[in-house]
Amino acid sequence: MTQRPRLTPAMADARRAVREQLESLELPKGSLVLVACSGGGDSIALAAATAFEVPRLGLFAGAVIVDHQLQMGSGEVAARAKQTCEELGLNPVLVEPVTVEVAGNGMEAAARDARYQALERVRISQAAALVLLGHNLEDQAETVLLGLARGSGLSALAGMDGFDPARLIARPFLGLSRSLLRQACVDQGLKYWDDPHNQDPKFARVRARNLLDDLEAELGPGFAKALARTANQVSEVEELVASLAADLVLDAKVSTSARAVSYSVEQLALQPSAVRTAALHLIATTAGAKSISSAQIQAIDALITNWHGQKSAALSGITVERVKDLLIFTRSKPPTPGAC
Repeated sequence: MTQRPRLTPAMADARRAVREQLESLELPKGSLVLVACSGGGDSIALAAATAFEVPRLGLFAGAVIVDHQLQMGSGEVAARAKQTCEELGLNPVLVEPVTVEVAGNGMEAAARDARYQALERVRISQAAALVLLGHNLEDQAETVLLGLARGSGLSALAGMDGFDPARLIARPFLGLSRSLLRQACVDQGLKYWDDPHNQDPKFARVRARNLLDDLEAELGPGFAKALARTANQVSEVEELVASLAADLVLDAKVSTSARAVSYSVEQLALQPSAVRTAALHLIATTAGAKSISSAQIQAIDALITNWHGQKSAALSGITVERVKDLLIFTRSKPPTPGAC
């Protein structure tokens, strides 16, 4: 009989994070939870913690291994990850090869898109309730740094979501460090793979990781933890703003027709800027606008806060104009059949 490893602090922290995440989601008994496992230290630690906790919650656990086929030997890495997951007791364990088609946003983005698409395919095919990802505290801090570099605003500071209800994915390890998760693997005698791409500075995330290490050295330990904590706090603020914006959309609506919807300028003007602009973005999206920029939202907001008879604001798919005390969002006419 195989002797179970003695529980260590690192193992306990990993298990607790998985247990608390799953308990908070209140999945129906008998649901299947899938671990996205790359074979790296974070995902192997996640596989082990999930395999331990899931049966105690009346759930089942499997794993999906996405083989990006970007490096020589990727198939062998996937096979080893599959074997480890099976030895931990996960079932089913599926390897999903993907073809990464590099487009304008580069290989990182293309690989990420291919990975999430593969996870979604497998989740649906297996009727799984949830996919768990092994992103850790440093991953969250790196995401914040990258977002700040791109000037992505509040959404960048919010980092990655602990739970994404649209894609049914969860990240229980966002509060745990990379070193702790690797220690959890060592404590259980579990081998993991170090992806050489994680050391290649041609990738933006690797440069962010190196910068984070430098900042930790210059500003003192805890910088990454502070960034991750800030992301969590901003995420809570963002949720509140989104909730208030949704209420405002309902309260300010005056009338609606097949192609247009109007809102009270007075109601919109009374709200704080953050709530109002979030509401305008929601209204514009619902009305049919596509690829909305912050500059376009500011132009719509000026129809409320800086009105001096200016022309309507044009977005891709809609126009927005002020008529007296109403802000009217009109869907663009569909093209006439046969028109040039």
